[in-house]
Amino acid sequence: MNTTEVETMVRSVIVHLGLPFSVLSVVGSPAGWNIRVRASTGGTVAFTVVGGRPLSMRTAIQEKLEDAF
Repeated sequence: MNTTEVETMVRSVIVHLGLPFSVLSVVGSPAGWNIRVRASTGGTVAFTVVGGRPLSMRTAIQEKLEDAF
């Protein structure tokens, strides 16, 4: 997957769940995808998701966002 695809996946999880986040950045690294989102409160949430199959990545993104909510 590339940066645009991961960013689109993060946005789709946010919209699907109706979460109060907006994507700030998605950056690939050897450790995985570093994702930063802004909460409606103005704070930021950062987490890393290991690359792999799209379904497992989407599940990991959803879990991280739900935990931050």
